[in-house]
Amino acid sequence: MAAPSTSTSSKACNSVMFWTHEHEAILRREVVNVNPYTTKKGSAQRSSMWEKIADTLNKYTVPKFRVDKRSVRDHVGILVYKHKKKLLAEEKATGITPDEPTEPENLLDMIIALEESEEA
Repeated sequence: MAAPSTSTSSKACNSVMFWTHEHEAILRREVVNVNPYTTKKGSAQRSSMWEKIADTLNKYTVPKFRVDKRSVRDHVGILVYKHKKKLLAEEKATGITPDEPTEPENLLDMIIALEESEEA
């Protein structure tokens, strides 16, 4: 019976990266800096911009990133979705005053504005 293979390439493919607040903060800043929304949706140029963001993030040693362009794009979509949902909940709530936006929320607002300007 052969021993299971433990090559480094299979470990890299099977390992999962967990997004921490620090990871997300760096991701938001990088997306705002690169702004992939200046190019046409679905184009090779936009794909290369997401690839550039992923490559930049993977160069970090603290915190360690293990991402590709798809995971970066998908996670930005998740962050934007959660932020929009929070904003809608705050609008619907009565009798409360929302807290001042934090830096991460401001960056997400900028990303949403970039997305919406691309769609217009």
